[in-house]
Amino acid sequence: MTYVIVGASTGLGRALAEKFASENNDLIIISSDLRDLDALKCDLQNRFEVKIHVIQMSFQEYPMDFHNLDNVIENVGPISGIMLPIGFSDPSDNPSIDKNKMIEIFNINLICVCIFINRYLGILKKNKSTIIGFGSIASIRGRTRNSTYAAAKRGLESYFESLRHFMSEDPVTVQFYMLGYLNTNLTFGEKTIGFKPVDVNTLATKVYDNRLKDFGRKIYPSYWKIVEIMLQLLPWSLFKKIKF
Repeated sequence: MTYVIVGASTGLGRALAEKFASENNDLIIISSDLRDLDALKCDLQNRFEVKIHVIQMSFQEYPMDFHNLDNVIENVGPISGIMLPIGFSDPSDNPSIDKNKMIEIFNINLICVCIFINRYLGILKKNKSTIIGFGSIASIRGRTRNSTYAAAKRGLESYFESLRHFMSEDPVTVQFYMLGYLNTNLTFGEKTIGFKPVDVNTLATKVYDNRLKDFGRKIYPSYWKIVEIMLQLLPWSLFKKIKF
């Protein structure tokens, strides 16, 4: 089996690559950083004796260059699934953020992700594949911090809901994870309001074990369900005072 992982060079993407390779799956790993991908390729091939194809691709702006990926997909055979643990936030992100940075955040977290999926829908339907997207608890209710990022992730959640509805008559599994804070070096020191950051290796195992289940949307860790309800019910007079 061959899986495509977008954003595989660091964090959750790297953890997913290691987990799926350890289960004897070939991979197409994608990132804008070719050096990290090449190192990951050598590591996984040596440890697990699987085939790893490396694609350098940027999600920062459109149009995107699909040429190399198209060629690889054409030659590797059926694609069992696409995972998109790609994301980007910025510590300066609020409604007054620089417009170019705003466009970049929207592209990486929403627009280019949707375009990527759209391009390969025919192949995914033909191969009875799994499509796995990743959102954030930051999108539960918009606030000053991470405003563009949260808007993009909320849009992505809606897109995956529509995608699942569109695929309901086809043998394609569509999953979307709403994630709590991840334990990576990309969080810019975000406050976690008392919650322990998610271990990406544990999460990668969960994703692998659940890869064929038709659950639609899942909040992980599950205790964030309580936080979601509380934030949605919190009156404006209190919510506007939140600083985290």
